[in-house]
Amino acid sequence: MKKTALRYGITVLVGLALTFFAALVQGVFGQTENAALMKIFCNAFFAVGAILACAGLLVVATKGGAFDMLSFAVVLIFDLFRKDVNKRKYKDFYEYRQAKKEKKRSFAFLLIVGVIFIAISLIFLIPYYN
Repeated sequence: MKKTALRYGITVLVGLALTFFAALVQGVFGQTENAALMKIFCNAFFAVGAILACAGLLVVATKGGAFDMLSFAVVLIFDLFRKDVNKRKYKDFYEYRQAKKEKKRSFAFLLIVGVIFIAISLIFLIPYYN
């Protein structure tokens, strides 16, 4: 429970910091019109939400095994630089795949926070068009 809350909290804080930076780049403090402010906040929240949601989808693809062969190849390359080359952690790809299946980590926090940021951008979009 603590780890989950910490993951969500860190993701939200990083997302808010990136949103503030994106709004700052667009000149949020120099605007006086409400429509321009709504546009800036909509763009900032949407950009950060899309980045977080896409990162979550990339993690989903990784957990599904899309990059397992590539990551196993990287592990084998690093095993070549060990003192004892014959003492590898994984004998073959099957063992590597089984070891990865045993490690279960949640990734939903990226998707959920990303979707929330996109929803907030939609909330700013409604007054922009009115």
